[in-house]
Order: sequence, then C-alpha cells, then structure tokens
Amino acid sequence: HLDDPQVRQAVVESIDYMTTAYKEGYVPPGALSWSDADDNNAFHAKQLIMDLDGTISTEVALFHDKDKYDDIVTLGLPADNHGNAIPAMLGVGGGFVPKGAKNVAVAKDFMKYLIQPQVVNDYLKGGLGRWLPAMPELAKTDPFWLAGHDPHREAYTREGVLGPTVPVYSCYNPGYAEVEAAQLWGVAHADVIRQGMAPQAAADKALKRMGEILAKYPVGGS
Repeated sequence: HLDDPQVRQAVVESIDYMTTAYKEGYVPPGALSWSDADDNNAFHAKQLIMDLDGTISTEVALFHDKDKYDDIVTLGLPADNHGNAIPAMLGVGGGFVPKGAKNVAVAKDFMKYLIQPQVVNDYLKGGLGRWLPAMPELAKTDPFWLAGHDPHREAYTREGVLGPTVPVYSCYNPGYAEVEAAQLWGVAHADVIRQGMAPQAAADKALKRMGEILAKYPVGGS
C-alpha cells in the first residue's frame, strides 16, 4: 500500500509529529544517535519522564534499588481516539540450528529441553520477567507474573499476554526486518531535523526505499 495517498499522508503526519517534538525540546538532543539501551539510560538520568519500551528492561535495571524501583510506574498503552484498546506489538524470537553445524543432534535435544513450559518459565523468571512467556497458560498459573508481587511485571504481563496483541510487521513480510535494520524511519527523522528536509520529502524518500526493499521479498496476497 505504499502508493496509497492515505498511507503517504499518515507517514507525513507521523514524521512531522515526531520531528516537531524533537525541535521543540520534548526529546533529548542526543536521541538521534542513541544505541539500543540509551532510552533506558536517559530515563534513569531523568532526561525523560516517560519511555515507551517493548520490555521492562528500564524497570528491572533498577530492581536492586528499591526506592527508585518503587518510584516509577509501568502502564499499558492508552486507549485510541475511539476508546478502544490499542493492540501491543509483540516481537518474535526463535532458535535455529545453522546448516553445517557439527552437533545437530545435541542442538536439537537442547532446544527440545529449553521449550518445555516449566524450563522456559524458569528461564524467563531468572531474567526478572524482562521478557514475557509465549504460552499464556504460564502467566495464568504462575503467581510470579500476575499475583501482584511486582506492579511493573503485572502491568507488562496484562498488556502483552492477556490484552490484545498483533505481531511485529516483519512477521507479515520478512522484508520489513531489513527496513528496520536500515532504520528508515530514524533516517527520515534525521533528514528533517539535521538536513532541513520537509516531512513530505522525507516521507517520499523513505517510502521509495521501503518499496525497493520489499520488492525483494514477494509475499502472496500482499
């Protein structure tokens, strides 16, 4: 739908909204150069009052500092303009055995062991719930996730396991993983903020490049 005028307009408005927030000082100046963990670091340094994240890594980094840990709040996504719940986007992780691996049988045995419900649940609990179980029954039956022992973990679990969810875009088309790796939206924002490009031009540039990438990954019915 890259040639749909409504899609283009939505992209333009999104780029304009994000870059205007940056220009008006609502986003830390260094954000354009952040690495993966720098939103967490900025929140801890009180450069931000709110951080949208796909895990509770920001929170569990403070787990051993009880005062700071208890002083922050974790909330799910707000309702949309019509009062409906916004689905949380869920990333997908998986394991694979590389072609030509020397110990294929051992690797398969390990994967069979790891994906056992109790084993994967214990593994996730060892990470303080930074990642959610893919099996809803684990969250429903183990008090660790929902019994109110930890407000951050409970809010996260209710949103990502019990609430409405949708897969990340790369689940629909693997080409979108390349789009994300190319950081097309970050580049579009930088084009406006650093290069003075109009949001319309930045949107057209990003959509053109996205079309080139997705053309390499034909998906039936898309």
